[in-house]
Amino acid sequence: MHDPHDSGTASTLPFSVQVPGYRLRREAGGDALGIWFDAEQESLGRKVTLKVLKPQFEAHEGARKEFLAEMDRLSQLDHGNLPHVLDSVREGTLVLVVERLPGRTAEELLVPGKPAGEATSLRLVRGVARALAHLVGKGLAHKNVTPKLISLREDGEPRLVTFRNVVTLEELGGLRGRIAQDAFYVAPEQLGGEDPIGGPTHAYHVAALLFHLLAGRPPHEGTPQEVARAHFKEPFPSLKRLQPFLPTGIYDLIAACTARAPADRLPLPRVVEALEALVEKRDPGLAQPESKGPRPRRRRRR
Repeated sequence: MHDPHDSGTASTLPFSVQVPGYRLRREAGGDALGIWFDAEQESLGRKVTLKVLKPQFEAHEGARKEFLAEMDRLSQLDHGNLPHVLDSVREGTLVLVVERLPGRTAEELLVPGKPAGEATSLRLVRGVARALAHLVGKGLAHKNVTPKLISLREDGEPRLVTFRNVVTLEELGGLRGRIAQDAFYVAPEQLGGEDPIGGPTHAYHVAALLFHLLAGRPPHEGTPQEVARAHFKEPFPSLKRLQPFLPTGIYDLIAACTARAPADRLPLPRVVEALEALVEKRDPGLAQPESKGPRPRRRRRR
């Protein structure tokens, strides 16, 4: 049976585009530089997602240079929680081909007043933390850790959408003072001050997302400006007050990732290890030991 969404039926596609070896099915999204298409690789019958440079930028040297740089950056990535780059077209109409991005996102798990559940939340955030640690290990970062950009496979495993979102750590630092990151999860150092932006910044993002999933509400609420101001000026709220019967290790992890100073936060690889332990129902070993200093001496009465 003929598929009405195949390339060539025009009505569902925003412009006429043909990519040799691929059959375009339907538009799947886009960003400032390109349009995304669900497609099929004809030789393998494999479902893929194509990002195609917008027609108005085909003769624009700066846009082409930026698109090619994105291709080079994403082709370095090789991790199960990030989309794999499968192919690219670097002449004429620029095309980047990655594995098919699932249509579901983590946003559907965030129902106000309804926690997502411990097992689901831990597994999702573990996958996000793994992806972020892989990026940081290559000197890269994700510009906006937000549920809208976390695709979910049928088995629930997340894929962090990379199109237009993977930047160098230096570029992420250059966004300081702007709310480029979803305000619900923005780290204090992204809003001002002189603390470095890097792996500990992503540790904060991970903890804020975990809080939201488990609490059924974000750490701070209000307009984006009000929420950002709260992250910058107020202490991170207590999950235990909202959900008092979760494993202690979850509270310990969130506390270890949301210290005001990035240097005081848990390193990102250790965050991944702690989440692995929590998913497997083991103690992540983050509890602070009780102080056992010398007891004060009592004065003898004369």
